[in-house]
Amino acid sequence: MADEYRCTHDDTGSGPGGRRQSARLAAGELSAWLAKYEPVERAVIEAHERRLANRARRREARARAFGDLCEATEGLATVWRREGWSVGEMVRWADGDVLTLLALARWMRGDATRRVDRLRGRLRRPLYYENERARRQVLAAERRRVGGRRTTNPCPTREEILDAWTRRRESHEAAVRFGSMVHDLECYVDNSLLRDETGEIVGRRGGVKAWLHENIPALHLRYTTVMRYKAMAKRLRQVVGLADPVPAAAVLATERVAAERTVVAGTPDLAVVRARAVWLEVVKGVRGTPTALMERLDALTDPDRVEDANMLAGWKEKYENEITVSMKSLWWRRMARKRDVG
Repeated sequence: MADEYRCTHDDTGSGPGGRRQSARLAAGELSAWLAKYEPVERAVIEAHERRLANRARRREARARAFGDLCEATEGLATVWRREGWSVGEMVRWADGDVLTLLALARWMRGDATRRVDRLRGRLRRPLYYENERARRQVLAAERRRVGGRRTTNPCPTREEILDAWTRRRESHEAAVRFGSMVHDLECYVDNSLLRDETGEIVGRRGGVKAWLHENIPALHLRYTTVMRYKAMAKRLRQVVGLADPVPAAAVLATERVAAERTVVAGTPDLAVVRARAVWLEVVKGVRGTPTALMERLDALTDPDRVEDANMLAGWKEKYENEITVSMKSLWWRRMARKRDVG
């Protein structure tokens, strides 16, 4: 008992030995955390650097190709663009080489059209924002009257998001879980509007992007991809008919939060059971890639895809009639054994 008391006293005491022991424990925990998550961030950063290098090489190749074209045509295209010569002047300048001019005519017309379109775009953009500012502010005020989204899940931690990102390609449920986690994160970050002294809107707070930049810089570099998964979770809630504050991951029978809050505590709400049934119909036959699942959800919500819209309406009507209050427990147990794969 005395030895045990001395060890406990040294670990938590305020003496030099206790402080050294606490420092060693903290250093060990930090080393273990870095060993687990640093390879994930390093892989993301290296992939981003490879994409930037490939993009730079493609730009250099296009520049060399344009220079070779101008040199091969004796500079006719360059002179035409800079001086604005007429066709007759160019024929005289080319010593009557009409065949060369005819070969270049289509390319030069296209180049001139692109230059004019760029100039028009530069003029149109400031005028658009100046003329449409009042209309856009009215629309923003209408949107702000709609309450923000709520969720029953707690704010995801840095480690949970990294784990979900690493597993996002393992299955459809892993992709939905990551997207739902980012969608839930949006409920806990500040993306409100910024106004100046006159009350005009001048910007918006960082929101999810600023949170990723501060906490997970590696995923901040992949912000567009992260938002695609979030949009997929948002679209899934629209397809299966989930309302706030139920997250998209509620349709996953193997999802951790759902397992703790619904399967163990009892059968979830009737809307969640029906949404689970529709989700299994949606994912049936879909290839095991996140892109295929995104395309499937887009097709079901596209108003021009009449057949897909009718199929989705048929699924919802079917399970509204079959899954009742008295049958939801049986349906939930039956569907919990099915895997969320295509």
